Amino acid sequence: MTRPVALVTGAARGIGLATTKLFLDEGWQVAMIDIDGPELQRAADPLENVRAVEGDVSDPDAVAWMIAQVTTQLGGINALVNNAGVADFGPMEETTFARWKRVMANNLDGPFLMTQACVDLLADGGGAVVNITSISGVRASTLRLAYGTSKAALAHLTLQQAAELGEFGIRVNAVAPGPVD
Repeated sequence: MTRPVALVTGAARGIGLATTKLFLDEGWQVAMIDIDGPELQRAADPLENVRAVEGDVSDPDAVAWMIAQVTTQLGGINALVNNAGVADFGPMEETTFARWKRVMANNLDGPFLMTQACVDLLADGGGAVVNITSISGVRASTLRLAYGTSKAALAHLTLQQAAELGEFGIRVNAVAPGPVD
């Protein structure tokens, strides 16, 4: 029997690494994606049934390359977890446009690009997408202007993706955690 394949972004640490381990415990293969190559390799080395692929989810060319690597190595994708993100906290007056764009590129553009690139693969077997938003996208608080806005936008992107991709048998949901280790 072929193991199903999950692609987890931001998989080198935190929620992404924990999610990877949960999939492995359930008998899946996991493509671990992260921009931090050395940390990704350290996280992947002790694990079995994983493929570590370094790349930037906010770069369309890198996304195409990563998806090609995953499908070549593992044969397909049954689930996508858009977890990669940038948590950049600070007061509004110190949030430069460059910082704003970096947060939006990773936290919003990344899930858009990754999901778009996986649609045909996920539709083949009735796949699923989980976008990791945040409690900061649901309630406003200080020092989270770009981060909270990006996560609120990701929550709405999830609704849009669910409405559109449901026609292809792809489930799209979001999880909005609070602070975690």
